[in-house]
Amino acid sequence: MKLITILFGLSIFLCGCSSSYLVSSTGKPDAEYSYREMNEKLKGWDVKIELKDGSDISAKDVNISDNSVSWVDQETNIEFKTSIRDINKIVMESSSIGALEGAGFGLVGGAGLGLLVGMTQEDIGTVSSGQIAAESVGLVLGGGTGLIVGSITGAIIGHSYNYEFPTSEQSDSLQIGK
Repeated sequence: MKLITILFGLSIFLCGCSSSYLVSSTGKPDAEYSYREMNEKLKGWDVKIELKDGSDISAKDVNISDNSVSWVDQETNIEFKTSIRDINKIVMESSSIGALEGAGFGLVGGAGLGLLVGMTQEDIGTVSSGQIAAESVGLVLGGGTGLIVGSITGAIIGHSYNYEFPTSEQSDSLQIGK
């Protein structure tokens, strides 16, 4: 039980992975994605929109244009629109990628921990078939437990894709119009 608790704690700590990308009206070389590319990527996804004022919105059907972002609120099904200057980032989460990452971290962490536990079961100075068997069992049980716990935890937490909107471009575009 102690082993499972340790693996579960490690899985939660290690599985919170994310990727961050910059989004601009033009895309490369200033950012990884243009608004048009982001509209394609966001089709069919439920996302979280983080505004500069700190509030979070659960959204679907997000559409980014040169000056604004529109979306449908997931709870009320009402369409909203705001200036792109008010958007901090859009966050998209993938449970399947999170499960794969969690499985990898859990497998490696669990196998290593299982091996250590197996090594402590026999006298360390002599190599015997009992010691090898204990290490092998620890490796397999720890790795298997880590794989399962990591996969479940990774699927729950998911992998976050953060699409950030740089403020320098927004302030530059405001100055061009003056």
